Amino acid sequence: MKIKNMIPVFFALLFWLIGCEDDNNDALQEAIEKNREITLTSDLVSSDFRGNGVQWGGYDLVPTWLGDQTLSEADWNKLFKRIDYLRPPFLRIMISSGWAYDNDGVYDETTKTISLFKMLDYAQSRNIEVTFGEWGHSYDGDISNIDMDWVANSVKFLNHLVNEKGYTVIKTANIINEPNGDWATTQGSYEVWESVQQAYLTEMGNYSLGHIKLMGPDIAIFNTANQTDWFTSATNDLSDAMGLYDIHVYPKQQLVREGEYANMLRAYKKVTPAEKQIVLGELGFKYTEVDAELQSENLAAIANDPFAGEDSNMMVYKAFYGIDMADALIQTMREGFSGSVIWNMDDAMYNSPDNGDYQSTKLKRWGFWNILGEELVGDASDEDIRPYFYPVSLLSRYFPSGSNIYNVGLPDKKGVRAIVGEHNGKYTVAIVNSHYTTYDVVLKSNLMSNLTADKYMYKSNSDGTFEGNIDEDGFAAPAENDVTLDFVEGVKLTLEGESFVLYTNMD
Repeated sequence: MKIKNMIPVFFALLFWLIGCEDDNNDALQEAIEKNREITLTSDLVSSDFRGNGVQWGGYDLVPTWLGDQTLSEADWNKLFKRIDYLRPPFLRIMISSGWAYDNDGVYDETTKTISLFKMLDYAQSRNIEVTFGEWGHSYDGDISNIDMDWVANSVKFLNHLVNEKGYTVIKTANIINEPNGDWATTQGSYEVWESVQQAYLTEMGNYSLGHIKLMGPDIAIFNTANQTDWFTSATNDLSDAMGLYDIHVYPKQQLVREGEYANMLRAYKKVTPAEKQIVLGELGFKYTEVDAELQSENLAAIANDPFAGEDSNMMVYKAFYGIDMADALIQTMREGFSGSVIWNMDDAMYNSPDNGDYQSTKLKRWGFWNILGEELVGDASDEDIRPYFYPVSLLSRYFPSGSNIYNVGLPDKKGVRAIVGEHNGKYTVAIVNSHYTTYDVVLKSNLMSNLTADKYMYKSNSDGTFEGNIDEDGFAAPAENDVTLDFVEGVKLTLEGESFVLYTNMD
């Protein structure tokens, strides 16, 4: 073939190759755009949501520390105002024989129960569900020799609270904290835990307490999915008496940010009976060699604080902890859990270590604040609201009890998680980016076509501070009001590294 006859063939091939390249570019661009979409779906993850609440209780050492029977009225009022903003749908309040009541069935309501009644009065006035329990069981020498006087008087006190004092917000009994641990009164024995539950239920049968169910098994799983046998055994042995299943989780930061945390949760959700709910009975972060830099920083901060006990998370003072907690809470909701209890409300509740030294003023520093900053540690600024309250309060307040929780389709972008809640026809959309990279994303929806909502934004800075609007009380305030979200067209959003965004039209 002559060269001049090849020219048309050459140009045809060239045009074909250019066309293929254009097609490839179009396909690549389409894939890139698709991987920016965060899609609110109508896929119902859970209904009748219990809520994201908090551990509250203690203040038993206030008389020892201050010489006063309870907190000052000013401190109680400050607490109540802050908790009113938090609006927790769910509280866990734990006691011990000897602190709230004597193990002879006598209640000293002029001293021991003052703080307890303050908390329960508050919960009752706001209709906040309470799981109420005891840290451990009493026994005679051998842990399997259950002190039946303790059982009788513990249940008698529970009846006093529910049926005599009228604290009807108490819905479940949570008896023995973290029974799978060697630090628990059960020393890790399922058989002892189950025997205590059975004894408790039998004694409850002597009162009008049939509506009070158990919350358990309350096991501490930390970072593993290898203790699901506690669930299957509890289901077999306690059946209908189990009103609410729960686990305690103190994950590594790396586990949560990499998304492996969700796989662990899924294993426990899978063994929860379909007709029952599961919650996190405690949620916080603990740092080990996996998070070596944070572990070193935390230990150094504890050593430098004369009021920090060994069981403290000093990262509550840093804004990134708010991102980690938001990430963990959102992943927990996405896995079908019906709520979480944040550990914990206030440094002033407990001291550390748990060795019976009630004179020690070394605190479990995990709280949203230390309400005794001025009185106990001589630093009024320690009573200030800490950064992680900002996102956690929004995830508590705007995912109320009774909500429907819907899944959100996510792009393949590290650290990005999202969830939707609906309650009485109003919606909350929460999005977190726990990675350091900033992403441009587009919000779309199969659940609704549009939404007019307030927008909250929280950004963790590298120096430990955060960017986010707050009001004169230190509470989260909207970055924008009445934002129109057109999900048909798509809502473009720049999701900064280590940031949290929440849209809501709830009051």
